[in-house]
Amino acid sequence: MVPALAPGAAVIVVGAGIVGIASALQLRLAGFDVTLLDRGEPAMETSYGNAGAFAISDVIPLAEPGVLRKVPGWMLDPLGPLALRWRYLPTLAPWLLRFLAASRPRRVAELTQALAALLGRVNDDYAALIAHAGLGHLWRRHGNLTLYRSREEFDAVAPDWEAKRRHGVQWQALDREALVEEEGIVGEEWRYAVKVPAWSHVDDPYVFSRGLFDAFIREGGRFVRDEALATMTEAGRVVGVETAGGGHLRADAAVIACGVWSDRFVKQHQYRVPLESERGYHVNLPKAGVALRHFIQCASESFVILPMANGGLRLAGTVELAHRDAPPDWRRAHILLDKARRIVGDFSTEDMTVWMGNRPSLPDTLPIIGPAPQPGLWFATGHGHLGLTLAATTGALLRDMLQGRPPALDMHPYRLSRF
Repeated sequence: MVPALAPGAAVIVVGAGIVGIASALQLRLAGFDVTLLDRGEPAMETSYGNAGAFAISDVIPLAEPGVLRKVPGWMLDPLGPLALRWRYLPTLAPWLLRFLAASRPRRVAELTQALAALLGRVNDDYAALIAHAGLGHLWRRHGNLTLYRSREEFDAVAPDWEAKRRHGVQWQALDREALVEEEGIVGEEWRYAVKVPAWSHVDDPYVFSRGLFDAFIREGGRFVRDEALATMTEAGRVVGVETAGGGHLRADAAVIACGVWSDRFVKQHQYRVPLESERGYHVNLPKAGVALRHFIQCASESFVILPMANGGLRLAGTVELAHRDAPPDWRRAHILLDKARRIVGDFSTEDMTVWMGNRPSLPDTLPIIGPAPQPGLWFATGHGHLGLTLAATTGALLRDMLQGRPPALDMHPYRLSRF
């Protein structure tokens, strides 16, 4: 067990995305003296454009058994649900090899159990933060609908749903009649669905993230806008962070929570962490004029429809594996428009915007949460498409460990050294 920090000890959280913000707030509420550090405005990078879901049913890792035979299709179809830009294959190869290794059935079973342990506590961990921050009006607890064209299409993935049930995910199957009762505007093409009642979403992920940040400031937390260059070390222990602006911010512990940009600190301390960008796109339609009650997932097309305030929609999803600095392929955003119309009918594209973000992805789908071998250094990164979902839980686990309390679950699967 890592020695506890003294009450009121100074902690720097590097990265003001949703994971960093929620972690900083959890630590501040526990009595630590917390500084949040980021080169940009809070929640303006990857957290700005996520799909807004608390995806508590996503207990199965991306690397499922049989994934190897899908790789050629990823390389040949740049607009497919999961695309791999072949020109970046040489740099992505180490990550892909680990990804394939994670798809072995026994390993998938282990990873599913580890993901379920985290996701099973998401709603409870968020409930306290949301209540404290006064953000309950943004939290929509209506469940979600995963759509299928037929019962046969559902039957093909039914084993996955049964695995989810065994890991605590409650769901119910809906035929066409029941689907229409739940969400009457779903297009005729979709004949079957699964509803997960405990799934929830927020109206606007940026507004929500910023609301948690504002709560952190109200509680006496500090925000420094500067770029973190490296950690500072004395006598073998991390004692702070050096910034581009010439600052030397001292602390008793530094938590690295800057998503795909965490690789700077990984390299500084010569750790082996295969962190790559799982790039996601979205289309924002603030004046769509479509009133949806549920968060909608399209299983075969691997994209989602987020109902936003005042009839707005956000279309998001799909995965693109490429370098984080690769130019965006905006076709991957625009193709979502026609896909969405086949589900909810026509909508307005007035004031439409598109966006791309770099989700920090590890090949086994599990985040890194916990201490590094270097004393005083902690990591909270690699959450992939589950950053918003797991932010409050990540913060709660860090809080417990920094206080010297045994976390409520086994932290071994999320350790930095597993790579």
